[in-house]
Amino acid sequence: MGQLVSHAGCYIGSMNSTTVARRRSSRRTVNLSPDLIWHHLGKAYRVSIWPEVAFEQEISQGLWRPFTPDPRSDVFCAGAVMLDRRRWKPYLEFCPSSWTELIERFSFHRLHALTALAFCPALQEDFETSPILALLAAAHAELRGSAPEWGEINAVREHGNIYAVMEWLGLPSTKEALEQLQHIDLDIPLRDLRQVRELLWKRHDARLSSRGASFSFSPMAA
Repeated sequence: MGQLVSHAGCYIGSMNSTTVARRRSSRRTVNLSPDLIWHHLGKAYRVSIWPEVAFEQEISQGLWRPFTPDPRSDVFCAGAVMLDRRRWKPYLEFCPSSWTELIERFSFHRLHALTALAFCPALQEDFETSPILALLAAAHAELRGSAPEWGEINAVREHGNIYAVMEWLGLPSTKEALEQLQHIDLDIPLRDLRQVRELLWKRHDARLSSRGASFSFSPMAA
């Protein structure tokens, strides 16, 4: 009888271990969902996996509604903070390698880079060459002081070049300014982008002034 009880005890213990393992496995599956999911003020938000890449808000249990991302909003900032590398890892496994490589160039602004890739397809090659442009494109509403205008920024690029986009963003549309942007930290706070723009204009104006002085006519030289 003791042996039977012993076997029964082992059997019950085995069942308990299996049940616990399944529950833990289930929790891991939820936590590591490939969608990017975060919460803000008691509401859930998510970004679906590539190739759809839709920003959605949960309006009731299991029911999601699309919304237009605005990197200036508290909702977006909450996502940028809460979505750490562990949560990004399963999501990036579904992305093209070009997307993954660009997004992983960023630390804090990964959600911004994803937004730029998803909503500014006309600029993807520009982002790959100059990753800072992805941040500038994502923050265009901040730079322009307007609501997000994703369709317009794509149209500007489709009908022009990257310098047309820089002009649209209020930046000097020059090769020198584009080169100087490459030295900007990719995780610069968004609030500092306006200061970067002002600095680029100061350098641009100083360069024009120096060129003008060197080619100006001097009566004394005659």
